[in-house]
Amino acid sequence: MKTELLGQEKNIVRIGLEIESDEFKSTLSKTLNELSMQLNIPGFRKGKAPRNVLEMRFGKEAIYHETLDKIVPSQIRQIIEDYDLDPLDTPALDVKEPIEEGKPVKCELIFEVRPEIELPEIENFEIEKVITNVKDEDVEQLAKKLKLDLSTEKPVERPVNDGDIVKVELTTRVINDDGTEAENQPIPAPTHEVIDLADTTIRKEVRESLIGKSKGMEAVSEFNVEDNHSEKLLAGKRVRYVSKIEDTAEHVLPEMNEDFYKLVFGQDTDIKDETQFYAKLRSELEEDLTQSNLNDLRERASRMVIDASKLELPENFVKRQIEEYRENDKKWAETNKISLDDAYSLNTEEGRKGYENILRTRAENALKDVFVMDELAKNFDVHVEKSDLEAEFERRAKNMNLPKGVIAKYFYEHEQDLDRLTDSLRWDKIADVLISKMKVKEVNELTKNGNE
Repeated sequence: MKTELLGQEKNIVRIGLEIESDEFKSTLSKTLNELSMQLNIPGFRKGKAPRNVLEMRFGKEAIYHETLDKIVPSQIRQIIEDYDLDPLDTPALDVKEPIEEGKPVKCELIFEVRPEIELPEIENFEIEKVITNVKDEDVEQLAKKLKLDLSTEKPVERPVNDGDIVKVELTTRVINDDGTEAENQPIPAPTHEVIDLADTTIRKEVRESLIGKSKGMEAVSEFNVEDNHSEKLLAGKRVRYVSKIEDTAEHVLPEMNEDFYKLVFGQDTDIKDETQFYAKLRSELEEDLTQSNLNDLRERASRMVIDASKLELPENFVKRQIEEYRENDKKWAETNKISLDDAYSLNTEEGRKGYENILRTRAENALKDVFVMDELAKNFDVHVEKSDLEAEFERRAKNMNLPKGVIAKYFYEHEQDLDRLTDSLRWDKIADVLISKMKVKEVNELTKNGNE
C-alpha cells in the first residue's frame, strides 16, 4: 500500500491510496468465489459459475468495487494512524482512474475530520459559586407541599377559594391584537382539566378568574404564552381561556403523625415527631440544593468555555443536524395530526425563513457544544469509568428508594439510555475540571451573569 497526502481544506483531508496489483488480484479472486457461491445458476454447480457469467449478472465495475470494499477498510485504519487523523465519519472512496487488472489501483479517500478548535485560557475565567443556604421558610414551604401532595379532597358547594381544586371544561382560543379570536387557527379541542389553586405555578390570570366563581359559571382569562411553551400551537401567541366550572373541592391535610412520616420518608423511617421531621426535611433540602447549585455551576462553566471557543463547523454536519431536527418536527406534527406548515407558520416566506434560521441556530449550537466538549475531554483525558456509573446507579437508587441492582439492570438492558447517561456523566466530569481551573468566587446569590 502506498499513500500520499493530496491536500487539506478546512476539515476535509484527501489521501491518495495506491493498492498493489497482486493484492487486488488476490482479493478479486476471493470476491468472485464468494459471489459464485451465492448464486444458483442453471447449468452450473454452485460455486462453479465462470467469471464471464458473474460479470454479466453483477457487472464488472460492481465486482471491482466489491473487491475494494474488502481491501480499503483495513487500509483506512492504517491511514488514520499514519496521518494522525480524527475522522468524523467513514471516508468517501473515489476511484480516480479506471481499474485495469495487472496494474496498481489508484483511488482517493476523502476524510471529514474534526475541525480545529481554539480554546480560551480557562484560568482567566472567574465564576460565581452559590453557597448552599436553606432558610426556615424553604423548609416550611416543602412541608406544606408534602401535606398537599398527601391530602384528600372534600367536595364543597360554595364559590371557589384560593387553594381549592377546581374541575373545569377548558376551551382555548388564540387572540388577535385587536382582541378578536383568530380564524383558521389550529387550536386544542375543549378538554376537562383539574386546576389545583394550591399549586403556586398556576398563572395569576387563571387563578384570579376562578376565585369567587361558582359551579356552572364561566371564568375567562387572557395572557401571552411564552415562546418556548411546550404546546407549540400556542407558543408565542396571546390566548383566551374559558373555564366552565364543573366541580369544586378543598384540600383536607393529613395529620402530622408516624403514618404521615412513613408516607413521606418510607416505611423504615425512624422519624417519630415534628422536630425530627423538620430536621430531616432541612437535611434533604440542603443535599438537593447543593446538587442543584453544582449542576448550575457546571452548566455555567461549560457555557462560558464553549461560547468563548472558536471553530468553523463542518457544513455537511450542520445540514445533517438540521434535517434531523426537521424530521423530528415532522413526526411531532404527524403525532398531533396537524401539518408542519400550520405548526410552525410556514405558510409565508417570512415564516419559512424564520423556521430555517431557528433550525440552523439549533444545529450550530448543538454541534459546537459537542465538538468543544469532545476537545476538552481529549485535552483533559476525561473518561467515564465503571466506578462512575456504579456511583450514579447508587445515587439514583437512593433517590428512587429502589435497590441499586434494579437501576443497574435497567440501564444495562437499554443501550441508548446507558449511552445518554454516560454522556451526561462525561460532561459533568469535564465541567468539574473546568471549574477546578477557574477562579471561583463564593456568593450567597448570583449576580446578573453569574460569571466574569
